[in-house]
Amino acid sequence: MIHDGDAGVPGSLARVLADVAAERSAQDAKFGMQVLPDGTGGPARETDSDQARQETEDSARAGTLTWRHILAEEILEAFAESDPDRLRAELVQAAAVAVKWIQALDRRPAPSPTTPGFDPAPEPVAADRFRPIVDVHILLRRHAPGPAAAGGEVLLGRRSGTGYGDGLWHLPAGHLEAGESVAGAAVREAKEELGVTIDPAHLTLVHVMHRAPERLGLFFSTGTWAGEPYNAEPDKCSELAWWPMNALPPDMIDYPAAAIAHILDRVPLALHGWPAED
Repeated sequence: MIHDGDAGVPGSLARVLADVAAERSAQDAKFGMQVLPDGTGGPARETDSDQARQETEDSARAGTLTWRHILAEEILEAFAESDPDRLRAELVQAAAVAVKWIQALDRRPAPSPTTPGFDPAPEPVAADRFRPIVDVHILLRRHAPGPAAAGGEVLLGRRSGTGYGDGLWHLPAGHLEAGESVAGAAVREAKEELGVTIDPAHLTLVHVMHRAPERLGLFFSTGTWAGEPYNAEPDKCSELAWWPMNALPPDMIDYPAAAIAHILDRVPLALHGWPAED
């Protein structure tokens, strides 16, 4: 018997959960481990939950029930809970409904020219087509004072409070966001992390690294920017420092250190974390 959640059927549970896992990985890489209060419970939230439940029941009786009704009820029931165990159970139910809704969207036939409000759109990406996570890295470079070091100096930040590589040095970096060019992402990250403004025309792509299994890193270099670099994200970075390109700190995240070595050797493309090939 074929079930709704079987892999390979339209709207398969396996595909949706893989998309959810990829999104979680992207969020973790961007925001790190987040420890926040629940902010749930209280009379106001209980009133909202009761209203959502009533609206769902009324819609079901009237034959106008939608996914919005069901998910709103589950979410608002979670918001009304102050007990951690009951809150967890409600969140699991809300997540299950959200996944079920995504499956329904995946099974929905594509609109045709005869469909009211039809708007031609690009063909959907094949289910088995690989979609990597793209991240951009910025090398702000300057000439080394005194005796010139090979490649000059590069600005690094020591990560802190992110849940990834905390205490280690890293290049300014971030993920490519939807609707954003890679150059635009590099400019944005430099502004967010260092407070500097970079003209995209002054960026040079100096290295590409494919990190196993789903990361594609683009490394941009520039010696021209506006503003004095400073630690613009102290909640994610404990300090900034200039380091010689050929004498990086030993306590640095491995892959950007490897990328900088490749840049000095003028190697345009490298693999990182993949098993050795015969």
